[in-house]
Amino acid sequence: MSWSATSPNGWSLLLLTLACQGSTTGPGPNPPSCDEATWPDPAQSPYVLPYAAGETYRTGLTNCSSSYHASGNPDQFAFDFDMPEGTPFIAARGGRVHSVVKQAPSEGGGTGNFVVIDHRDGTYGLYYHSPKNGISVSPGDEVQQGDVLGVTGRSGLAGYPHLHFTVVTGDPSYPYQGIPVSFRNAQPADARLEGDKYYSAE
Repeated sequence: MSWSATSPNGWSLLLLTLACQGSTTGPGPNPPSCDEATWPDPAQSPYVLPYAAGETYRTGLTNCSSSYHASGNPDQFAFDFDMPEGTPFIAARGGRVHSVVKQAPSEGGGTGNFVVIDHRDGTYGLYYHSPKNGISVSPGDEVQQGDVLGVTGRSGLAGYPHLHFTVVTGDPSYPYQGIPVSFRNAQPADARLEGDKYYSAE
């Protein structure tokens, strides 16, 4: 089905997506609220920022902010990194490529193009909004932390180019259960990344 916000089918899909945002169904217990969550010590984190060492980018929406990232939503613990279209993004943590979508249009609604990495401990890293054919790995590939996974874009429900990154536990299909994570190479070394702030990857 083609997506159009002005078509009946497009509106139906949008309403279904928004309804899922507030859903508490799905595997596992309900996620903690933002008030209940704790963020790991960055020095002990297994994650690095999902872009190359030496690069600096600004955050957009971050944890427990607004819109899809608001408290109680599946993406409450997600991060938006404002990276220009075509910027390589890397594996924040190593693992096996669980799934890939790369044939969706470079612009438009729906989920768009993304890659999911299985960390083999019950958690998954999700990287969203690549352009069509913008993901360079395939299901079953083994990736190391720092390996390039693809390039950024604005496919799916993205109004501008950025990388949407989140870590989830259990079933990685939507509506998933996100968890709070920190990044050991982020400078400044905030345990919980703030929105609209520049972070360098060391």
